[in-house]
Amino acid sequence: MENKYPELFQFFGCYFHQDWMCDSSDPDDIIRAFMADSAPQDIKIIKEEISTLLAMDLDEKNLREFIMDKMPCNYCYWLDWESAESWLNHILEILSSGNADLDEC
Repeated sequence: MENKYPELFQFFGCYFHQDWMCDSSDPDDIIRAFMADSAPQDIKIIKEEISTLLAMDLDEKNLREFIMDKMPCNYCYWLDWESAESWLNHILEILSSGNADLDEC
């Protein structure tokens, strides 16, 4: 499944790697770091890939398995969020709040 989400794979692998807490203890800061490091087109692609993943309407078990096993994500989102869906929607909100003009790219 990661081949369908190459940018999301990179996002999780580069920003939510096993030592992500060395960069910041706040996951939102990690997302903002991605935004600061990325071109608007890359942010737009991540938003599209997250939206596509959410549109699959996977249950929590399958979505967690995808994020934690198929993607190289090392953030235990369930300690802070009620579900993977709520966390992914939160990521979308942060990515959308950064630059309103991203959708025009």
